[in-house]
Amino acid sequence: MTRRLAFRAGRRVRAAVLAPRFGAVARVRTEQPCVALTFDDGPHPTWTPALLEVLGRHGAKATHFCVGEAAERHPEVLAAVNQAGHALGSHTYSHPSLVRLEPAAADREVAAGHAALGPLASPLFRPPYGHYDMRVARAVRRQGLTCVAWSAHVEDWLPLGADELARRLGAALRPGAVLLLHEALHTRTPRDEPDRTALLAALDRVLAERAGEYRFVTVPELMSVGRPVRELFERRGDDAFVAAQERVAR
Repeated sequence: MTRRLAFRAGRRVRAAVLAPRFGAVARVRTEQPCVALTFDDGPHPTWTPALLEVLGRHGAKATHFCVGEAAERHPEVLAAVNQAGHALGSHTYSHPSLVRLEPAAADREVAAGHAALGPLASPLFRPPYGHYDMRVARAVRRQGLTCVAWSAHVEDWLPLGADELARRLGAALRPGAVLLLHEALHTRTPRDEPDRTALLAALDRVLAERAGEYRFVTVPELMSVGRPVRELFERRGDDAFVAAQERVAR
């Protein structure tokens, strides 16, 4: 028992020392009723414009973590996201599990993914699948980027209906929350649902119902109204899950 307690204490000390430099922003400590909606894996020629319409209808702003190769294929969609007042962050160039790459390859993915966004990019980064470790954290820091994680997700990559997605979205809302969502699926397993119709319907409903209770802002805006909470996390994920990923044709 003593050895276990000592191990846990050591992990807490390590996290406290390293989190300010290498931790990912998971939420913001604030009393203001602000929430950051974040959307991964865009831009997409169909789903991103549809998402922009829903967000615009409710005056909501969001942060889009874009895959570099998709940004290069659809620069007009990327520009539309920027023109609508949303923030753009990077999500690597080709959406690999960074922790499984050699250091030089991981560096290239982070750098190329951010470069593909050009001058529109905010200095924000999110690792695909949430796979992250200290080696990846250093690669992100070398690029001058801030890693953004999340405080909640709704598993919107699964074939869930609009009612269930709306229920989960509503339950995740609280001041300072950072919500993980997907405007597209750049890669998926056979069980995943790339169609975003149910998510868009759920989002439309929640934004309408909670408009007077919360303001939906970008991650930079959220970080400006409170103290970002950085968490040191090291997550590799399951090898079988990664091996099952397939590119989604667009």
